[in-house]
Amino acid sequence: MSEGDERGSTGTNSIETAPSRIDADPGQRVLRALTEAFPETVSDGAQVKPRFIRARVDRSDLYSVCRSLKDHHGFEHLTMISAVEYDDGFEVVYHITSHQAGLLLELITSAPKTDPTVDSISSIWGGANWQERESYDLMGVVFRNHPKLERILLPKDVLYHPLRKDFRG
Repeated sequence: MSEGDERGSTGTNSIETAPSRIDADPGQRVLRALTEAFPETVSDGAQVKPRFIRARVDRSDLYSVCRSLKDHHGFEHLTMISAVEYDDGFEVVYHITSHQAGLLLELITSAPKTDPTVDSISSIWGGANWQERESYDLMGVVFRNHPKLERILLPKDVLYHPLRKDFRG
């Protein structure tokens, strides 16, 4: 028997190692993958409770992070988009689900009041279409590259966004 035959079909000696605890938890695995792939823009990754994780992403990488979540991490369903207003800006909150892994990810991005714009993710998850339009209509958050960003609840000629703090109706 030759030396290559003694080592097995791969031709290399390999040492099997036990998976680390972080690899055993799908939420921690996703958070680690996101922070490694987007180290400058993904932050505050945390497990909120079992099967529920949260992370922040800079709006400049929102589309890329969401594309990665769907294509590489099995997040196949966008559950919710919500806009939240603060004194200095907006947060857009996304709930994205991986049914296969049994995970819910709360992904948060921020935009200043002077430029309340984030990228549309409706080309990634079709369900984002109506939810982005609702956030635009009620809060005034603009979703760049949305296929038909227009009012969905109020008449098209309305000049205000009724859920903003400065709205006086």
